[in-house]
Amino acid sequence: MFRFFENLVNPFAPFREDTPPDRYWPYLRSQLGNFRRVLPVMMVSGMFVAVAETAIIAYSGRVVDLLDTGAEGFWAAHGWELALAALFVLLLRPLMIGLNSLFLENVLVSNMQDQVRWRGHKHLLGQSMSFFQNDFAGRLSNRVMQLGPAVEDTVFMALEALWFSATYVIAAGIIVATMDPVLAIPLVLWVAGFIWYTWNVSTHVGAASEKWTDARSLVTGRIVDAYANVETVKLFGQGNTEEVYVQSAMRRHRARLSRFLRLMTEMSAGRTF
Repeated sequence: MFRFFENLVNPFAPFREDTPPDRYWPYLRSQLGNFRRVLPVMMVSGMFVAVAETAIIAYSGRVVDLLDTGAEGFWAAHGWELALAALFVLLLRPLMIGLNSLFLENVLVSNMQDQVRWRGHKHLLGQSMSFFQNDFAGRLSNRVMQLGPAVEDTVFMALEALWFSATYVIAAGIIVATMDPVLAIPLVLWVAGFIWYTWNVSTHVGAASEKWTDARSLVTGRIVDAYANVETVKLFGQGNTEEVYVQSAMRRHRARLSRFLRLMTEMSAGRTF
């Protein structure tokens, strides 16, 4: 079963070997083309899971209302309804969650990372000799390896978190509005504030993340360069010159990582209000 889902997408399928787009969204679209058949199914499965979770909460309220009618004749009047509800919770809901996980983990995650890395690797191999002579081999390889998880995480979070949350909130808003439209106003205001805060902070997080990634690539490049040329370092290195050279990159990496983590802490704390 797992192999069936894993083989729904071929990460090494032929593709147009043009220069990748240099902008964020066009680049993401270029990587998602190979997943165009399964993306709608992923979205539908995620929507069903979110609606199911909302429905369970809503039905819990109905069960409380039914209990208020008294114990006499309760099972005779509502036994089949509760049995169907139990069947949904114990069987249908796990099946929906499992199917959604199969698409997210075994179709998306298992293929997207290596697809991005493979295409990035092929693009780099087409560069000139001077391109490789003007940069660290470790830095370039680190960029290729980092790019896969970065693209995959973006798509995964869009489907697993944003799409799920949007469906969940919309379903909850509809349920609340059917009781009393006024009750939906606080939910709408909270969602608007949450979106504004997250969008505002995420712009700073994106910039800090880019600088952190650059610093990490620099550290990897200098370390790999030292190992790859260890004979030269041993023969001609003076004192602790090589250590200072690498440590300066690590200090820069630490500073940029600290800035990134500060923003992540601020965002996590701010979104709890």
